[in-house]
Amino acid sequence: MAMKRPMRRNSLIGPWGVGAIVPFPNDESLMIAGLDMWRYNNPEDFVIKDERLAKRIGVPELRWPPDYRERNADSDNYHISIPAVRFPKWSYCPFCGTMRETTYYETQPECDAYQWKHGRKCNPSARIKRKMIPERFIVICPEGHIDDFPIGEWVHYDSGKVYDRENCKIRRSTGGSSSGLGGVFYECSCGAKKSMAGVTKPGALKRINYKCRGSKPWLGIYKDDESPCTCEPEELRVVLRGATNVWFANDVSSIYIPTNGNEDDKKIIGIVNEIFDTLNSSRIDGGFNREIIKFIADNKNVDADRLYTAILKKAEAIDGLPSVNEDTPEDEYRFAEYNILVKSSGNDGQEFHSINHPIEEYDLQIRKYFNSISLVPKLKETRAFIGFSRLKPNSKSISENKKMLRLGEGKWVPAIETYGEGIFFEFNEKLLSKWANNSKVINRIKKMGNNYKNSFFGQGLRGELRPEFVLIHTFAHLIINQLSFECGYGSSSIRERIYCEIGEDNYHMAGVLIYTASGDSEGSLGGLVRQGEKGRIEDTIIAALKNALWCTSDPVCIQSTGQGTDSCNLAACHNCAILPETCCENGNRLLDRGVVIGTLFDPDIGYFSDIRELE
Repeated sequence: MAMKRPMRRNSLIGPWGVGAIVPFPNDESLMIAGLDMWRYNNPEDFVIKDERLAKRIGVPELRWPPDYRERNADSDNYHISIPAVRFPKWSYCPFCGTMRETTYYETQPECDAYQWKHGRKCNPSARIKRKMIPERFIVICPEGHIDDFPIGEWVHYDSGKVYDRENCKIRRSTGGSSSGLGGVFYECSCGAKKSMAGVTKPGALKRINYKCRGSKPWLGIYKDDESPCTCEPEELRVVLRGATNVWFANDVSSIYIPTNGNEDDKKIIGIVNEIFDTLNSSRIDGGFNREIIKFIADNKNVDADRLYTAILKKAEAIDGLPSVNEDTPEDEYRFAEYNILVKSSGNDGQEFHSINHPIEEYDLQIRKYFNSISLVPKLKETRAFIGFSRLKPNSKSISENKKMLRLGEGKWVPAIETYGEGIFFEFNEKLLSKWANNSKVINRIKKMGNNYKNSFFGQGLRGELRPEFVLIHTFAHLIINQLSFECGYGSSSIRERIYCEIGEDNYHMAGVLIYTASGDSEGSLGGLVRQGEKGRIEDTIIAALKNALWCTSDPVCIQSTGQGTDSCNLAACHNCAILPETCCENGNRLLDRGVVIGTLFDPDIGYFSDIRELE
C-alpha cells in the first residue's frame, strides 16, 4: 500500500527506512516496503551525482527518496508516495480485547465483535467501529528477519488444548497484581489462557518449538522457503515493536571531492556539470565529440575551446580519483578526502571549497599543536542507505547489506545530500606521535582499549586502540560544544568526521572535520567558517580546553576507570564530553578528557596540558 501520511525524505535514510516500523497517529503501525516497490515517474529528477560514493557502493545511481508533489507542466513526478506494508498483522480492540490477524496489505482493522463488557456492546452501532491497535510484541532474529509474536502457539503450549487457526478466537486483557509482562494475558475461546511472563528471556520461544520462518514483510515474504533462516531458536528475541534494537540503519557517507581542477569560470563549470554525464556516456575511444561541444558552446554563448578544456579536466580528475569499490576500507576511502582537506581545493563555483591556512598564521598559543587549519566555506555531504540489521548493528559487507533492500539486483540505492560549511584541524603529526608513545598515555588508553575489545563494537579492531584517535575524537566533542555556544548552532546540528585510524596506522591521518550541513541548497550562514578565522578560533580552542579542566561530575568523572556504553569511555560524561547521537560517528564511545587536558593526579599526561598555564 502507498502511505498517505507525511514523512520527511531525510528520515528514510535514518531513523526510518526500508524494513523499519514507523508509528503513525491514530495507532497505525506501518513498515517501509522494499526498493522494488518504489516508483518514480521520471527517475532522472531524483538522481544525486557523486561518482566516488556510487563506485564505493557498487551501484550506477544514487537517488533521492520520492516526495509528494503537485502536478505541474515541468515534471512528470507528481503524487508519488512511499509504499509500505502493515506490520504487525495482529491487532486488538482496546475496549473488548478481541484480537484479529490481518495481512500485510489490508487497511487498519476495525473491531466488529459483538461481545458484552460492563453492560455495553463493543460495537453499539454498525456505523461506528472502533479502530484496533497493533500488537506490541514481535519476534526478531539476528539475520534481519521479523515476525509477529506467535500468540496462538504461546497460549496453547502446555495447556492440553490444540490451536485451531480457523476456529480459535483469542482475546487480550491486562490487569492482575503485576504491572509487568505478567499482567498481560491472552485467552482463547477453547479455554486456554497464558500471560506474557518470561517471554523476553532467551530461549522462551524454544519451549513452544518456534523457529524463525525467515519472514521479510518489507518484501512481502511471509515464509522464506528458498533460503530458510539458519538461526537457532535461542537467538530469537521477543521485543516491543518500538524497541531501539528492532532496526539499525547501515549507511555510508562521503564528502564530495571536487573534480574540476581550479577553473575559475563559474558559468563554464555550471555547463560542464550539466552536460558531462551525457557526454561521458557517449565517448568514443575515450574522446569527446568536438562538434557537439562546439554546438553546446555556441548555444550557451561561451568559448568552445574553454568548454572543451574544462570537460577534459573533469574527465581527467574523475579518472584520476583513487579507485574504490565495495571492498574499499573506510580509512582508505577517507584518505582521499583527507588529502583534499589539508590543502586549498575547489572554488565558489563548485560544491566543495576549502582554504588552507598554515598554522603560522595563527597565534602562538595554538601553533605547536596543529600543522594547519582549513576553512571550508562550501561542502556537500552525501549519505546513502545501504541496508539495515536487527538486534545488533552488523559489520557485513556492503554487498551483503544491499541484499536486504530488494528482491534481486538493483541499480540504485536511496541517498540524501546536504550542503554546509566546516573547519578542518590538521594535528601536528610529530608532536602527536611523541605524545602517543608516552608510557603513561599508553597505559591509560590500554584500560579503555580492553573494554572496547570486549564490547560488540570493538570485536573487529585490528591492533591496539590508538591514543591519537581518542585524543582527536574527544577534542572534536569539546570543540563542538564550544562552537555551539559561540555560533548559536544547536549542538545536534554540528557533526564530526574523524580522519584517524582507530587501530592500525596505515595512512598516517591526523585530523578532524567539524561541519554543519542541512538539506537547503544554500547550506548554512557562514558562522562556523567565520569562527575559524585568525583571532577567533584561538579563543574558541582555549575556552573549550579550559572548560574541560573541570566537569560538574568531578572528581567521579575524571577518576573513572570506565563509563558509558560497555565502559568504553574514561573521563567523559553527559556533563562534559557526550554529544547528541547525530553528532558523533562512534556512538559516544572512546572519549577521555584525561588525554586531552590531563588528570588530577597527572596533569601533564594531556596533549594540551600546556593550556593549563595560560591566563
